[in-house]
Amino acid sequence: MNKRYCSVNNWLVDVASGSILHLTTGERKRLGEYQLKLLDILVQDAGKIFTREELTNLVWERRVIGNNSLPNAIHALRTALEDDGKNQRIIKTIPRKGYLLEAEYCCVVEKDEDEVNETEDEAAAAIDTEEENIDLPLSGESDAEPVQTENRSETSAPLIAPEATAQSRRPRMVYFLLALLVAVSVTFATSWYLFSGMGERQVVREIQPGIYSNIHLYSVETAGDPAYMSANLYSKLKDSLYALNQQIKLKSVSMHVYFHSNNSSLNYSFMLTNKCDEKQLSMAIDHWRLDTLQLNNLILRETRRKLNEMATCKAS
Repeated sequence: MNKRYCSVNNWLVDVASGSILHLTTGERKRLGEYQLKLLDILVQDAGKIFTREELTNLVWERRVIGNNSLPNAIHALRTALEDDGKNQRIIKTIPRKGYLLEAEYCCVVEKDEDEVNETEDEAAAAIDTEEENIDLPLSGESDAEPVQTENRSETSAPLIAPEATAQSRRPRMVYFLLALLVAVSVTFATSWYLFSGMGERQVVREIQPGIYSNIHLYSVETAGDPAYMSANLYSKLKDSLYALNQQIKLKSVSMHVYFHSNNSSLNYSFMLTNKCDEKQLSMAIDHWRLDTLQLNNLILRETRRKLNEMATCKAS
């Protein structure tokens, strides 16, 4: 059955699946929730100049966000649509006004829903993977493009799998747990690429081992990284981590945290696991040193949000 879709620069916007699909090559790119919502708003009124305040209210509604969240989302869309911040052929920044999506790159196309819908393999590969670029509030507003991390085909960082649970008496549960373990490894390997540097070999070091019963912290480091970086972050987050440890312990959940920090940005990725579910989130946090309270509130809020999304396991 044919359905009408919006297309931008030959990329079909498939809101239902949270992705864009290239009409020629068939390549599919997943977008974050707010990136997709932003794109949908711009497409619906292509050629219209939206102020930053309008887009912030329409996309994030009442959520408190940093000053750079909108520019980061715009940058992500430009990258996905094969645009760039320098030429701005498709999404333009209008100085002192806002943003617009050029109408000449937009059109309406009719496609069979079966051709657009994700296959089972595509959908499975995208389950429970989520990325966010989050900026702590700054004074003033900036349209500077965020620093991007480059994906590599290899990484030296080991994958830390959740601890094996007791063997179930039911064979079906055994198969489920094996499948879950594979899914955890695959999805966490995908998010791990967020930490890739510019060709430097990375190592993973556990910090403060044994401090928390249900939380394991790992610092992702490259040659030349000062040792005080990981200690600095831990000192800022230790109280929040203690509170989270108490909360996840009550729910029989374990958490693995991986981070890489420098003076201006923090890559922070965590994975929550229990006997029947796993959730993960990767965040790129700019200007993380400026406001310790905001940083802690962000970590607490996002971790608790993913924790509340986890399934409650039935007693075996």
